[in-house]
Amino acid sequence: MPNHYFDQLIDQLKPVVYDTDFDTLFQSLTENEDGPTKFKLKMELRRLAAPCHRTVDLRNQVDGECRPYEYNGRRHQLDDVAIEIFERGLETYKGVFTQDTFEQILDADNHLRQAREEEKAFAQSLADHNAEPLSGQSPFLNGDNEAESYLLETFHFGQYPYRAEERMNFTIEVGLEDSKGKNYQAVTADISITGMRVRVNDEHNLQYGDSLSLYFTGLAKEFTINPETRIPYRVVGVQEVDGKHYLSLNRDPDYQSAELDKFFHRFINGYKKRYRVNIDNTYNTILNKGHEQFLLPRMQQLPVFFSEANKQLVADYVLTTDNNRFILNNWINELNQISFGSIFNLRRSRWLLQDLAQKEYARLLVMTFSITARGKIYNYSATAEELQKTGLWDTYIAFGSKKASWRVYQIDLRRVDLNQAWQPQSVPKNINVPFRINPPTAQVKRAIAPLRYMGVVNDITESLQGFFNTGIEKEQLSSLKAFAHPPSTPIRTKEARLEFINLRSEKRFSYRSRCRVKVGKLVRDGMIIDLSVSGLQVQIDTPLPAEKGDNVDISLTGFKKLYKKAKLDHLAYTIASIDDARTTLRLKIEGDHEQHMGSEFIRFLIREQRDLLKLQVENTSINGLELCLRNLYCDAPGSLPVFLYRNKKRKTSVRRAGLSNWPSGWAKLLAKFPGSQQSAINLQPLLRGSSLTEELLPRLNEMDRTSEPVTLLLLLRLYRQNGEDIVQTQWLKSNDNQAIESFIEQSIPNSLFRAVTVTLSRTGRPDTQFIQAELNYISRYAAYRAQEIEEDLWQVYAIADTVDVTESLLEFALSEADAIKEQQERLNNWLNKF
Repeated sequence: MPNHYFDQLIDQLKPVVYDTDFDTLFQSLTENEDGPTKFKLKMELRRLAAPCHRTVDLRNQVDGECRPYEYNGRRHQLDDVAIEIFERGLETYKGVFTQDTFEQILDADNHLRQAREEEKAFAQSLADHNAEPLSGQSPFLNGDNEAESYLLETFHFGQYPYRAEERMNFTIEVGLEDSKGKNYQAVTADISITGMRVRVNDEHNLQYGDSLSLYFTGLAKEFTINPETRIPYRVVGVQEVDGKHYLSLNRDPDYQSAELDKFFHRFINGYKKRYRVNIDNTYNTILNKGHEQFLLPRMQQLPVFFSEANKQLVADYVLTTDNNRFILNNWINELNQISFGSIFNLRRSRWLLQDLAQKEYARLLVMTFSITARGKIYNYSATAEELQKTGLWDTYIAFGSKKASWRVYQIDLRRVDLNQAWQPQSVPKNINVPFRINPPTAQVKRAIAPLRYMGVVNDITESLQGFFNTGIEKEQLSSLKAFAHPPSTPIRTKEARLEFINLRSEKRFSYRSRCRVKVGKLVRDGMIIDLSVSGLQVQIDTPLPAEKGDNVDISLTGFKKLYKKAKLDHLAYTIASIDDARTTLRLKIEGDHEQHMGSEFIRFLIREQRDLLKLQVENTSINGLELCLRNLYCDAPGSLPVFLYRNKKRKTSVRRAGLSNWPSGWAKLLAKFPGSQQSAINLQPLLRGSSLTEELLPRLNEMDRTSEPVTLLLLLRLYRQNGEDIVQTQWLKSNDNQAIESFIEQSIPNSLFRAVTVTLSRTGRPDTQFIQAELNYISRYAAYRAQEIEEDLWQVYAIADTVDVTESLLEFALSEADAIKEQQERLNNWLNKF
């Protein structure tokens, strides 16, 4: 049968598909066709006429202006062409929004839109000849004046739903019989060889795990299948969508039928291009992985993975990228070993593990600094609890905060599920796709087997900057030795580095080596902290009265011992920046790098001696340890990122938020905001007014993808007034402790107080290699959806990564421990009141 005849018959039957006498009309119009042709026609009509439950949003997809279009409780965003198609579809299908109408809207970039664009172009050409354009007039006046929408679609990190078999979207009648002999009529939504999803037409009490028998009443009419044959299935999912009840079924693995398997294999392969493979799981995987690939290279927090030995935490691995490695910079000792794990001594480990036994996660607020003397680095660390008990809070902070290495860390710890370390791609194994990722090797499995906990380290120093001006008592200085790390602490921590699109203009390598710095007549001994082809970072033992722009002569004394023939004395550099303590210098090369002996020597190191720079070796395999640790982190990221999009008209909006399995009170609080839904959160209470245009966008517009992230502090006060929930907010750039204290004073008596760091960073092009397998697969059966999600990812403009730091901030701003505990109780009450 010719295709145009097939299409003509379908167009004739569309208007009567919902009529009671459809079968009679169908038989009369197809009386000359054979059985398989009739079957194809009926199945295609059923597919096209199936109700569509999707919300259509054409913003950023079409050039025309879109406006809200309400129908059946859903708000679509459609242009004029799409509205015309939508209403024509409702008329054809007796008021039902169908799959056919949905597909016509998405495919409308042809006749109608082209005709409309030609009309506009012709009208414009006439206008150009007859009138001058009005000054300041824009063709998109209405679109730019629309109210911003702050309802963000949510997705879950680490969820990559896998299907071992392809599922085809297919509708056919089936019958179900439960264990008590009760029969139900049902219709399939999709089918695979050993499973299917069905919509039950009758009331039922079927639950997860129930056994039932299924018989194919619809297929029996067209194929040689016995309708009396009962096939055992088990219920593996129960769902209600728009008042309709769906069951996910898996065939009993004990039931074997080669003939049935062969039939379904032929049937699905023969019809899947017409009825389309159900690729919802692959689509969701691309969405989740794509946004993870935006976040991971820009995350500021450092994931640390721990094993346990004799009730002490052992930091086995840290997962680093360009943007979070700054946390490690203060924890590389003079032997170029990572000493970060020494924070977790026996006492702190036991306290954390004890706390973790009672709660879902444990938290440690740690203040650290280091001292460089006689060629060695001495680390100090203290928790808030330790300083309060010993009465050394003021002295420790006053002394430590003057050091360039001063840092305040909020460290959150939770258990890890090693089952999440390997996540197969969402494409069935029997499908040949490029970039297939292999399971971890036995060596990698042995490496991750001891891991029990994951910590996320957030550097919150900048947000607390205004609280470090405390008094120092000189007689207490000797007591600070109690917080020095023992030099004999065993070093076991290894770095696992994730490589993405490079965010820096050049590679920077961390390496410790002695040096001598000369500025004018002053000479200081120091240590190289990191190096690159065009610059160095140096930490000196005693302060140097120098300024930005001063010329420096530096001798690489440590390297001279290893490379005696290299000319490493009196290398000329310029100070690019110097810290307030005058002990940390960032140096750069002025002029031609090619002729600079220091630059030439570092190029030699990078090219020939990469083993010396082992902490920065690029990861060339995505199938090893790095992938497993990445998956463990993505199962429960310690932050809640908000993704901003920019469309073709350069209009920026907040659009998606990533949720985590991490037990976060912050995420739960957002879910309680008025207007938030099961799959969307409402940020209007936080971004109402001009917060987006005045606080976020100006900073983002000044950045590019290589820029350092910018961190803001968002303060929230929540209370009830006249029976309504009120959310008061204040945005602060940094270290305004007077504004913070004033806000807290208003909140403490009767309100819920929250403090959240918001880290802004710009994104670049999407890192599509990691999702290439899924993209190739989805392109086979739903090319328009592959194009849709690729275009979607290209519009991601920036990330606002949020972390709740309320307790840490209150430790510095308040002296009363009871007030902190009361705030936690208020948060619990707020979350439980709904």
